[in-house]
Amino acid sequence: MAYLKPDSTVFIVNNGKPITCFIKKVAFRRYMANVTDKKTGQKKRKQKSMPYAICEVAVSADPNIAIGAEFTIAGYQLRHVVMKGEKILTFDKKYAVDFADQYGNEWVQRLINEEYKVEKK
Repeated sequence: MAYLKPDSTVFIVNNGKPITCFIKKVAFRRYMANVTDKKTGQKKRKQKSMPYAICEVAVSADPNIAIGAEFTIAGYQLRHVVMKGEKILTFDKKYAVDFADQYGNEWVQRLINEEYKVEKK
């Protein structure tokens, strides 16, 4: 898993068309997980957190993705790569981002809006 930092460059190849974006904000999504207690061997619920990045598209060769579009990426899907002397983040295996303005991704926009509300306080 890559260490996420604001203003890092993320490079995505979407259907053979490159998209370059920047991380605007790094946040943590909390969730409940079932873990096995090492002493007793019983399963119990525990709160965990996963880092994710809120990104904004800077350059897009894909006509379906507008410049300035916001999306989220889970931190465990990225890895560091050095390209032209600059350290950038790329996907480990497959393109998998959640754009806020696509149909069915209202939860992404809600997640981004909640994070901006927290930042203003």
